[in-house]
Amino acid sequence: MAQGTVYKSQTFSCSVPQTDIEKEEEKIILQQVIILDICINFTMKMLAVSVLVVAMMALTHGAGEYSCDFLKEFGAMKEKQRVMETRLTDSETKLKESENQILELKKKERTVVVFSAATDQRGTIGPFRTDTTLVYKVVKSNIGNAYSQSTGTFIAPVPGIYYFTLFYHAGGSRPAYLTLMKNNEVVVTTSDHATSHDGADNGGNAVFLQLKQGDCVYVRLRANTHVWGSNFGTTFSGFLVSQV
Repeated sequence: MAQGTVYKSQTFSCSVPQTDIEKEEEKIILQQVIILDICINFTMKMLAVSVLVVAMMALTHGAGEYSCDFLKEFGAMKEKQRVMETRLTDSETKLKESENQILELKKKERTVVVFSAATDQRGTIGPFRTDTTLVYKVVKSNIGNAYSQSTGTFIAPVPGIYYFTLFYHAGGSRPAYLTLMKNNEVVVTTSDHATSHDGADNGGNAVFLQLKQGDCVYVRLRANTHVWGSNFGTTFSGFLVSQV
């Protein structure tokens, strides 16, 4: 039987975390409320100043002492108006920056990278004298065009967290051994030893990988081992989970 690791399942509950976009949108709403509050306060204060001007003109016209006090008060109100206008401009600038951040995050979320491919050679692939890169020529999907059906290599178009799977079908009388590679580094393997009483075997593995732009991921068949090629049983797949 194919070798593998058994994991115990666990049941747990958790709250769904906010996405970066949701957090930014919440921040923008808060900023809009603050700006609205500033505008309302500004309008009310300017209305009060207007009423005061009319009242002073009606009641203290010609009274120099009261007029002097009024001018001082009016000057103070003008200074407060300048301060509020500065605060309003700063808030609008921050709001624009947040909107740009949301647009950038949405642009990242629109980046879709998904591929899945199978071997097209019906029959035994291998054994070979040296480790050999498997070329999965039957492309089931290739959104983003990051997988090459001529070389069997996936090249990360953007930095992020990716999820990969590999599965195989093989005859039981010969060993099978596949290795998922990142650049020149072994990541995970799946294998089965030869037996005289097992007619066929199936195996596979999966992994999350953090990749930089341009990193290469591919599958190698170990020397002196084999898999069974078909359009359905021996596959290599992956997709972008999230950009980082």
